Formats: sequence, structure tokens, C-alpha cells
Amino acid sequence: MSTTDRRTAVDRLGEAKAGDGLLVIGTTPFIGEGFDAPALDTLFLAGPISYDGLLIQCAGRVIRAAPGKDVAEVHDYHDPATPMLAASLQRRMPGYRALGFSKA
Repeated sequence: MSTTDRRTAVDRLGEAKAGDGLLVIGTTPFIGEGFDAPALDTLFLAGPISYDGLLIQCAGRVIRAAPGKDVAEVHDYHDPATPMLAASLQRRMPGYRALGFSKA
């Protein structure tokens, strides 16, 4: 994807409204710094992020206030039988608490 195409796609996402039925599949570098789409309300985290700052940046994409958005959800996939994935979830928990999320 060219820089121009990426910027066009990001601009379209930024203009989306809550309830538009928007689905974004991206990697952490894509939704990193400079990405803003306030209408997003759900994050499926499927990687072993353990650094609080990166977790806060990723989750911050869905917790931003937007007209018509009442709920923000983060679904964190982990595997307690896989040591690296189990340990990284435990390292993320302070970040989740700092963001105001509760364990469901």
C-alpha cells in the first residue's frame, strides 16, 4: 500500500460515525501513533503485547469518546497453557486497570 493510499484509508476511518458497522483489521504498527478513528468501539487483541505503553496506545483507539458511542470493549485472547502468552497477559493487567477496564 502506498503512503497516499494508506493516508486515504486512515482519513476515511477518521470520518466514520458510531454505528456505521466499521470493521478494521490491522497490525499494531498500522493502528499506532497517528491513527484516529473515534467510532471504533471494539478491539480484539491477539498478540503477546506486554509493554503497558503499547497496550494503552492500542486500547486507546477504542476508548475515545465519540457521538453515539456508549461502550468500549477489549477482547484479549491469551492461552494459559502457553507460557509466553500467559505471562504477557499478567504483565498487561496493570495497564488494563489504569485504563479503567474490569475483568469480565
